Amino acid sequence: MAKASPIQPEWIESTLFAQHHIRAIFTLRRGGISQPPFDSQNFGIGLGDPDANINENLRTFIRASALPSTPHQAIQIHQTSTLWCNGSGSSHPNEADILLSDQPDTPLAVRTADCLPILLADPNTGITAAAHAGWRGTASNVAEHAIQNMCERGAKKADILASLGPCIGPCCFQIGEEAATALKNCTPSASEFVDNCADLRQINRLQLLQCGLTDTNIELINACTACDNKRFFSFRRDAGQTGRHIAVVAIASKP
Repeated sequence: MAKASPIQPEWIESTLFAQHHIRAIFTLRRGGISQPPFDSQNFGIGLGDPDANINENLRTFIRASALPSTPHQAIQIHQTSTLWCNGSGSSHPNEADILLSDQPDTPLAVRTADCLPILLADPNTGITAAAHAGWRGTASNVAEHAIQNMCERGAKKADILASLGPCIGPCCFQIGEEAATALKNCTPSASEFVDNCADLRQINRLQLLQCGLTDTNIELINACTACDNKRFFSFRRDAGQTGRHIAVVAIASKP
């Protein structure tokens, strides 16, 4: 039986998105009921944490954050597949690392535990996207694919906001030759941020700039998930035995 959460859910909220009355939230690890090694605000299904814990964590988080409805989620496969969503969400059986919506009250979420969460929104059209960018997704230009899909529905690159959330930093993200080669070649100047380690946040920022976003519309939340055990889950630091965060973007309908 699920127990009451001992503390309130914790998260980081985008100040850039808040200026435009859009929610962009990156959860932290404290504030749920999951037990070690998933302690405590875990949203990762199929890892060994009972589903009852994850469901209760999600219900508690939705209430505390005042999201308009349950976030949409999908099966993430480190590629560039997309899923368009509408209304209250669920965990879809679809494979998608990019979730999109052109409707209000449609929260979109991606799960991470070292990978980079990218939240996107056009305040004028109300089109939103959440993208999951590990090194493979980054090498495949998942951010660019998300922007292209938004623009096909009417979003304007000059208006799109981007918040790049907590992920493993270059201080901790040592990579092999395959990843280094792929990341160096994925976008102009990416090699500046790739050596024995890689900076996923800066590489994705370059990709967004190459897409046509303005620098003032790109927000970087500079936190390393591997360095900070108290606030973040980290797949690499914890050898896979850890929970998952969610990053959520949502636009509420106008009153």
